[in-house]
Amino acid sequence: MVSRIVRFFMEKIWNKKFILLFITNLLMMATFYASVPILPIYCQENKITGSKIGIVLTSMSVATVLFRPFAGYILDNFNRYRVYMLFLALFCLPFLGFAAFPIYGVLVLIRLYMGVVYSVCGSATTTLAGDVLPPAKVGQGVNRFALTISLGMADGPFIGIQVQNHLSSKTSFIVLFFLTVIALICVSFCRIEYPKTERKKFSLADAFYKPALPFMFNMMFIMIPFGAVIAYSSIFAQEKGLSAVTPYFYIFLVAGMLISKFSTQKMIDAGKHKVLVVISLIVLLLTMGSYFFMSTAVHFLGAGFLLGLGYGVLQPLFQSFVTGTTPGPKRGTANATYLLSYDIGIGIGSFVMGLFQEGIGLSAGFALTAIAYVIGGMIYALYVDRYYAVVLSKLAAASGRI
Repeated sequence: MVSRIVRFFMEKIWNKKFILLFITNLLMMATFYASVPILPIYCQENKITGSKIGIVLTSMSVATVLFRPFAGYILDNFNRYRVYMLFLALFCLPFLGFAAFPIYGVLVLIRLYMGVVYSVCGSATTTLAGDVLPPAKVGQGVNRFALTISLGMADGPFIGIQVQNHLSSKTSFIVLFFLTVIALICVSFCRIEYPKTERKKFSLADAFYKPALPFMFNMMFIMIPFGAVIAYSSIFAQEKGLSAVTPYFYIFLVAGMLISKFSTQKMIDAGKHKVLVVISLIVLLLTMGSYFFMSTAVHFLGAGFLLGLGYGVLQPLFQSFVTGTTPGPKRGTANATYLLSYDIGIGIGSFVMGLFQEGIGLSAGFALTAIAYVIGGMIYALYVDRYYAVVLSKLAAASGRI
């Protein structure tokens, strides 16, 4: 009887350490994405406008992309728990820096620093979560843990805008600082033990998983409009007189993501990938194109919901493409390679919208980013769909020989 009870708790997905890591990552992702819509308004308040706002936002993505290969090496060759504790502590500091130094050049430097730190934190959490799960439940557990990323991307901007609307931009960053401190306290109770690791020399060639590159390149284009929306929705709402409903835009975004995630799982399991990709891209294309004539709160909130539906399908679907075609020992590197699509796509979207704001305006700029969906759809139809089928057949043949 006692042994069965012990085994039950040992085989649980939602064990104490997993729950603490889940809360930690949700707080970290939410605070990170909360800062994205705050920064453009904060910059404008300090007379930083146009393309300079885009550079402030994009600088972090550049640093994240450049440092992510080193992040993988650090996590594989040092104690992962201690590395995460250190970098999460360093992750708290930029929020104080934003509040203390509202100067263009300093903000760019802080964002570069934040990108380096985030590249390690963002890569570490899923790995740690997998390490505290029962071996038989790693796949199911990591799938649940990935929800923290989607929820953080959607909830974070809502939190940021709400705090900014009720307090001030400067105070908002201080609030985000305290939320990251809570995350640090949560993970400090995990105390994950690791044996000493044998350190290997860093090799740039081993830092990327080549079979994941087509999926990364494809998703990069799909994430460009998302980066534009996350960074500039609050300014767009100000221009249209819709600031009062801006927080609810992100609630509708979350609702769309959750509904699509749970309603399409059976189709994903049945292998109906092409249908889901085509429908999602059409919905996203029409939604972003409609920004050109958007003027009402209903239209604005509806766009948030439809964007949530599209991304709620495409993000986990492409993640499953990567995970489903990668051998277990390579999945860490494969996921790190794939996540570059988020870093690069969101960075490009933030940067080009800064240029569009000065040139053609935000309404036309949002609509123009929809071209990225056309490019992403062409890449998928002409190459990635067939590539995915070929990789799967090779894996099946290899397993048959074994």
